[in-house]
Amino acid sequence: MTADTLQRRLLGGGLVALLVAAGLLTLDGADATLNQFIVGWLAAGGALLVVAGIRNRFLLGVATVGWPKLAAAGLAILSVGSSTVGFLQLFVAPVGWGLLNGILAVLAALVLALGALECWLGGVLLDAELFAVE
Repeated sequence: MTADTLQRRLLGGGLVALLVAAGLLTLDGADATLNQFIVGWLAAGGALLVVAGIRNRFLLGVATVGWPKLAAAGLAILSVGSSTVGFLQLFVAPVGWGLLNGILAVLAALVLALGALECWLGGVLLDAELFAVE
């Protein structure tokens, strides 16, 4: 795997998150507070992943941020949102499909958090040159 491949995958994941947010907004609307939270969470995380997938460096005020830090922020936002939705699902419906949905959301949060840590630290389990900013 190369850095370009990883950035393309981040771009694809960000676009999927934005499409899901747009679909939820279209189908359910933004009436309820929980719907607003879920759409905002998906849109914020997806937008950061799209920017990390497109640009190597991002000018943020007077500082320049590399794509691994943006990817880490986007994955962390998606992780926190997924764990929140998963725990809420476990509280609301702790049996049957609700239990399965909650467990899957919490497991997805764990995977996203590990990906965020990997991007933020610049390659602990993966090669460090994979996260080099040109």
